Formats: sequence, structure tokens, C-alpha cells
Amino acid sequence: MGDNLFSPALDRILPATERYFGKSTIHFPPIPLAAPSTMKVIITGASGVLGRATTRYFHSKGDTVVPLSFTRSGPSDSLSLPAYQKLDLLDFEATREFFQAQNSESHVDVIVHCAAERRPDVAEQDPERAEKLNKDVVKLVAELAEQLECLMIYVSTDYVFDGKNPPYKPADKPNPLNLYGHLKEAGEQAVLSSRQTSKHPDQVGKGSIVLRVPLLYGEVEYNSETAVNIFVDVIQDQSGKTYKMDHFAVRFPTCVEDVARVMYDLSRQYHFFFLHSSTSVADYFPRSNLPSARVDHSKPLPPIVHFSSQKGYTKYEMTRLIASFMNLPIDHVIPDTTDPSTLPNQTVQRPGNTQLSVEALENDVGISAKEDKGFERWWKEWAEKHSANKA
Repeated sequence: MGDNLFSPALDRILPATERYFGKSTIHFPPIPLAAPSTMKVIITGASGVLGRATTRYFHSKGDTVVPLSFTRSGPSDSLSLPAYQKLDLLDFEATREFFQAQNSESHVDVIVHCAAERRPDVAEQDPERAEKLNKDVVKLVAELAEQLECLMIYVSTDYVFDGKNPPYKPADKPNPLNLYGHLKEAGEQAVLSSRQTSKHPDQVGKGSIVLRVPLLYGEVEYNSETAVNIFVDVIQDQSGKTYKMDHFAVRFPTCVEDVARVMYDLSRQYHFFFLHSSTSVADYFPRSNLPSARVDHSKPLPPIVHFSSQKGYTKYEMTRLIASFMNLPIDHVIPDTTDPSTLPNQTVQRPGNTQLSVEALENDVGISAKEDKGFERWWKEWAEKHSANKA
């Protein structure tokens, strides 16, 4: 570190030490900062299941978080968290004004873009709105990130792949099967175009990053918030109604809390290596998430990274496992082993296996892809907690 609080003292000490020891014998190592600096982070879609987990995680690390929501304003689900700022991202002029005003108050370091139409069936039903939200808004936010000179993390999906040749690496060519996947890929292209036109293409962390994730689960306000938590409603419906559950496609359910941690680590890596490259690494990362010493951190962060659990389940297997923790029978849930691609008149085609490789995240970026709990432990603890609450 060339400049620090001790520089004046070193200027007085060095001449004397050099006379005694010689110039080549004395080396003063960099003096790390006593505590890490914090970031200002804007999170879109902050009232959603991933947005809430991301808000909680960044806030727990002491960062200044600005959570955005179209459907809500005022206090969040926890009094300890910052209040939601209401913003309609489809109102481009209002969005520009809001981001610029936030940056005028204090520099924005990171934008985490969680807002999206995440439901493939809904995207098919209202393609115009889905295109605006999953493509046009992404392009706008990427442009704003470039103007504000901050990092943007764009949350994309494994559905950009066709599921025929897993596991998929970040550089593999997308081939989406449905409109949702096509629109998320279009959002990716908007982000990557913004990165290519960056005014600082050679600086670490400048521009935007695409983070592809798979099927998500976590703490929800209602079970249909995720395509995994909804299985709880199916399991609890003991009315005699029967359900067909896919037992063909393999999914890799991943906890939103783990995704939030990875986004935090990416943000810290950007913040540390771009803004404070001379500060001690240990001051910026939790010991369990220290960047790998094998990684060349002088290189910019890659344009696309993957994060996913590596343990696969069919939807029926997930349902059966969750039911076992809830001590409820699922005789009313019928496993369906039919390949959906063979069925006529499918409204939304879904890929069979879109496993995302996490090798690049660990080996090239140096961020741990280890899950905190994993699917089975998380749901076991969830069932125990909810059982205790009922008692």
C-alpha cells in the first residue's frame, strides 16, 4: 500500500534504518485496513423470494441496501431490514431518475437485478409484458450500471439450455426451448453488450455479470412463490384429489440463501480487487469464502458464471423427500415418467436436464460453490421448525 496512515512516520524512519541495515534489507509490508469498507447495493425485485434473501444477506454484512419493489413500499418483512422503495421498472424515465438520484446521494457500487417474470407459463400467456420485463428492463439497468460505473449482477436461468448435453459450462451455446428461456437469453445479450461497450473494459469487475441459477427454493411468504415450495401444498392436500408429478426431468434445486451468498462474494471480489486492490484479502472475505490462491485475481471477472446445487432430483423425488420430513403420505401423488417432448400440444416445452457446471466459479473466479445446508438438510430443518410452531 503506497499511501496509508503510517506513511509520514515511515518517511522519518526509513533514512535511519537504511543507514543501519542498508537499503536492500528492509521491507515494510502493506498495512491492511482495520475493517472492510461497505458497499451501496440496489436490489431490484427485492420483495420476491430471491430478492428478500439477497437483501437480508447484504444487510447482515453491514452494506447499505436499497431494496426495490413494484408491488410494495414501506417496511419489509423484518423491522431490522431497510424499507422497500416502490419503483415501476417499466417506467423507464422514473427508473433513470431514481438510479441517478441514488448515485447522487452516495455512489452505487452494485446493482443486483432479481426482478423478472420467472414463470414460463405466465410468459407464454402475456409475451409482451414478459419481453418488456425480461429483456427491455434488463437492457436499461445494464445501461444505468455502465453510466453509474458500478457492477451489475443479472440473475439468469438454466432454461437458456435445451437439456440435451449437461452439465453446461458458462461458454456453452444457449438453445432455449420456450419463450421464457429465449427472453432470459435476450437479457443476457443485453448485459454482455453493455460489458463489451464499457468505458473501462480492462479494469477488474467493471461492467456486468450474468449469473445463471437453476430451480430455487427457500423461506417463502406463500408456497407458490417457488416451484419447489409449492409441493408443500400438494403434500398437505389429503382431500382425495390426485396429482401427477413429473418423474422424468432432473432438476437441481438450490437455496436462495446460497445464491445470495454467491452474489455477495462476487460483489466483494469486484469491490475489493477494483476499488481496494492493496487491502488484505482476509479483511474483505469471511474465512470460509476466501478467494482461491490459485486464481489470477488481476483478471476481470468473467462475463458469465454458474451457481447451482450439484444434486439432482425429479419433481416427484423432491415431493417424496419433503413429505417424508413432514410425516405425511403421498399416495395421491402419481409419478409421471413420460418424456414431455413426446407429448403433442405442449404449451411450454421444458428441458430434461440443465445441470450447470460450477467448476469455473471455483477454479476461475475463486468463489466457493459449496452449499450451506443442501436440499435434504434444509427441508428437514424446515419441517422440524414448522412442526414445532404448530405444537
